[in-house]
Amino acid sequence: MKFSPAQGKLLNATNVVALLVMLAGVAAIVTRFALGLGGSTNLSDTWPWGLWIAFDLIWIALAAGAFVMAAVIYVLHRQKYYEIGRSAVLMGLLSYSFVMVTLIADLGLPWHFWQLGIQRPEHSAMFEVSWCVGLYVSVLALEFAPVVFERLKWKELSRYWRIHAPIYVVVAVSFFVWLMSHSALWAVLAAVVFGMLAFAFRPKKGEKQGPIMLAIAAFTLSSMHQSSLGTLFLLMPDKLSPVWWSPLLPFMFFLSAIAAGVSLVIVMKVVVGKSFRRPVEQRLLAGLGRYVSAALFVFLAVRVGDLIYRDQLSAALANRLFLVEFGLCGLVPLFLLMVKPLRERAPCLVTYCLLTASGVILNRLNVVLFGMQLRGPMPGVEAAAYTPSLIEIGVTVGLIAATIFLYNLGAHTLPVLKAREQE
Repeated sequence: MKFSPAQGKLLNATNVVALLVMLAGVAAIVTRFALGLGGSTNLSDTWPWGLWIAFDLIWIALAAGAFVMAAVIYVLHRQKYYEIGRSAVLMGLLSYSFVMVTLIADLGLPWHFWQLGIQRPEHSAMFEVSWCVGLYVSVLALEFAPVVFERLKWKELSRYWRIHAPIYVVVAVSFFVWLMSHSALWAVLAAVVFGMLAFAFRPKKGEKQGPIMLAIAAFTLSSMHQSSLGTLFLLMPDKLSPVWWSPLLPFMFFLSAIAAGVSLVIVMKVVVGKSFRRPVEQRLLAGLGRYVSAALFVFLAVRVGDLIYRDQLSAALANRLFLVEFGLCGLVPLFLLMVKPLRERAPCLVTYCLLTASGVILNRLNVVLFGMQLRGPMPGVEAAAYTPSLIEIGVTVGLIAATIFLYNLGAHTLPVLKAREQE
């Protein structure tokens, strides 16, 4: 399978608009650091988490397609999806990188980030998420590195990557286990397990090394931080509506991220195919649609079972936001994705995937913003309102525009897309 950069103008109308919005976002970030959180945002002691945290949770869920595709291609050996994998990894790398930018903007004293290297709190979900996301970004960079080597024809560096990427995975995962467990024994055990995996998946003579260990590390780290983002809200049973608060939030965050991530991969493949005039193999995407329906089915089943067990189903059915999230953006695409003739039609599949992704987006907004029941300052009688400031909106929209522009830049300069003669 051959890949090639996209042809045509990089600075077309879409990219020019994205570039301008991205520059406006840069100005918003500069303003945020010039004025501080208090002067640039509408955050407060009552609403310490606002649009930026909601954006992070949404974008991380939508970027889950990168680790799912890596697992599908290299662990489940579905090599037919490899052409989609490159685009998914690039989008994942850009998305997670900008999530880290948002986190830096959201911190009051971001220059104290080095504290993550010297402190190891035992019961901090945020500590786990910080290290997990940071290490996962490095894994994504290593997954995408061969595309850069291929473009620049760095054969020696490519050989070096094949040898040392599995070693990096063993070291990184073992280090992460040591940070989380405070136990050298568990770290050694992780090193032994992942070392055995690296030995088992080593290429045989004459075979080309695939990033199997990187795919395993991607799934391991992603499954942890996707669920740990839900763990953050376990601390708020008195603030988050019982319709959305649940002891199963970590598991539900993980399941919904799989459905949303693969949905975005499908939509992105169709949009990229239309934009760069590359034929779209509908049967290939229809196959991915089955992964979406499977993850969505499990997520919705767990969601209903949890509400029944906690005696919150009647309250949920009386909530309009829940009905939109669960019904229109959950049950409707689930049933339609199960119909093979509809799944194999591109417009239908894209519509169903957009509904699924919209449902997960609304779920994260409900958890972070709409489902919160926060009171103002003492005596805390009245509910406190929150509306994002222009700077908060500018940073968020600017980072989305930057993702679009840099993806197009990568597609035009690197062999990300399948070569036309191979279509």
